[in-house]
Amino acid sequence: MKLTYKKGKQDKIHISVDGEYSFTVDEAYFLSMGIYNGKEVDSDELEEIKRIVNVRRAYNYAVSLLSRRDHSERELMTKLSQKGYADGAEEAVSKLRDGGYVSDERFARLYVRELQTLKKYGKKRIEQELYRKGVDREIIREVLDETDFEQDDLVSLIERKYGRYLGDEKGLQKTINGLLRMGYSYGEIRDALKVINENLQSEDEVYYD
Repeated sequence: MKLTYKKGKQDKIHISVDGEYSFTVDEAYFLSMGIYNGKEVDSDELEEIKRIVNVRRAYNYAVSLLSRRDHSERELMTKLSQKGYADGAEEAVSKLRDGGYVSDERFARLYVRELQTLKKYGKKRIEQELYRKGVDREIIREVLDETDFEQDDLVSLIERKYGRYLGDEKGLQKTINGLLRMGYSYGEIRDALKVINENLQSEDEVYYD
């Protein structure tokens, strides 16, 4: 089989096999390939070239994604596949992992901080979100064991977000249901509401018994 090429837009090089377009590479990689017009290759050599090209494309796109924010390995695999880089995704992610560019443990710690600080989620909801991102349960357990979930933070959340609902039974139930969806346990909610009741210093306003 005969390889030929022509320059495309920007740094793109289009490779043809026996006169038919086959794939595109960036110029930097092309220069390292040793391809010249009329170069002869067999089927095994061609498949190896295509494999390396697919991995390079997947790797470059993954680096672009990681430059915006950290990702879990499963997130990267999914996005690479959706972009059309499924063939090179696994090897590209492996290279990124070996190079320290992707780490589920690091991602989990950053994501916990984001969910806890910005979303105000409780432990159970954070665990669900991490699992949804493809993080291994052992890593989730380890990271959550290192994370502090302070009662004062839950008290502040209730006062700020649900304070106006605490005056009647319907509003109280709305508050509890909302906090359960955010990942707080009944025990955590009960204890936080008791603190709020104590702070009110009024026996007439009891929101949870």
